[in-house]
Amino acid sequence: MTTYTITVSREEPWWVAVVAGLPGGATETRRLDQLETEVRDLIAGLTDVDEDAFDLNWEYSLPPKLEEPVHRFLAAKARRQAAEQDYRAAQEQAVEALTTAHISLRDAAELLGLSYQRLAQLRSARAAHRKAAGPLAG
Repeated sequence: MTTYTITVSREEPWWVAVVAGLPGGATETRRLDQLETEVRDLIAGLTDVDEDAFDLNWEYSLPPKLEEPVHRFLAAKARRQAAEQDYRAAQEQAVEALTTAHISLRDAAELLGLSYQRLAQLRSARAAHRKAAGPLAG
């Protein structure tokens, strides 16, 4: 599948998209959320293919006063998502270890700083996952 690189810039009041390597491959919209539809329509028209027959790689060229805070936010967002994954994995491992050691749900909840109800939900979800995975699931 062909992938087109799209460079997006802000030219007040427009968002301008330029398709690399495609003569005539430029379009603009007032709202960023409308840009993909416009770009797909443009590429499909210029190349005579369906709008879903190619992938898009987006690159943004923002003014320096916008680029730094946007990149900082996106990096923080990625770190947050990674931390949330680590949190869920550690929580699951702790619940499994405490449950396997026959610690009561109330005591396990107290140790982990969770409510009894939340711990019961986690344990039930783990049991359902094991049941769905079959008899060899650990």
